[in-house]
Amino acid sequence: MRVKDLMEKEVLTVKADDLVEDLLDALVGKHIHGAPVVDDKGELIGMVSQLDIYFGTMTRSGEEDSGPRRKEDVPLKVGEIMTAPAVSVGETAKIPDLCKMMHKLRIHRVPVVRQLKVIGVISSLDICAAVARGEDLGAS
Repeated sequence: MRVKDLMEKEVLTVKADDLVEDLLDALVGKHIHGAPVVDDKGELIGMVSQLDIYFGTMTRSGEEDSGPRRKEDVPLKVGEIMTAPAVSVGETAKIPDLCKMMHKLRIHRVPVVRQLKVIGVISSLDICAAVARGEDLGAS
């Protein structure tokens, strides 16, 4: 089985200049835990997850003498907390190979790209759902 067989094709993407507050609203509204970050050409530049939001909004180091402060003092942008570069996969990758990569990197979702453009996302839950349906993930 290939990534294209399990990936979600309707993908929420965000831009680095988007506000984290708006990102959080979108994630909650769509019941998802992360999103690819794209540039103005729609090319993948990063990935942002709920953990990035959590850890990215806890404290922000200001000037050296000011110490940590709450990030809520200044609107935070996605580009300030995203993981970059993003790990991505092509649509023809085999599911067992993807699983090994996700396990090694300890990640739960991976953008699927074609010529740097995001065409889907595949998550550990997508793979679990296929297993629960009894699908043979090792087949081509």
